[in-house]
Amino acid sequence: MLFALDRINNDPDLLPNITLGARILDTCSRDTHALEQSLTFVQALIEKDSTEVRCVSGGPPIITKPERVVGVIGASGSSVSIMVANILRLFK
Repeated sequence: MLFALDRINNDPDLLPNITLGARILDTCSRDTHALEQSLTFVQALIEKDSTEVRCVSGGPPIITKPERVVGVIGASGSSVSIMVANILRLFK
């Protein structure tokens, strides 16, 4: 996926003036971990201020708030993907 994003972003004729990015989160094939990751992801998108996401330990930011999310690719297991989809559906 990262290779494809690099190719798209480096081709000035494919999507001019648009840059695609990715935030990759590992579910560790555990629904509880996927739920935690999903809620952290949503929280970063709906926060009112412009602060950056920080590690649980309070360390430096690991990502900046994205402009918008247009898609989510699910986990390898359908049970985890369905649970994440149900959580994300609540926040549109």
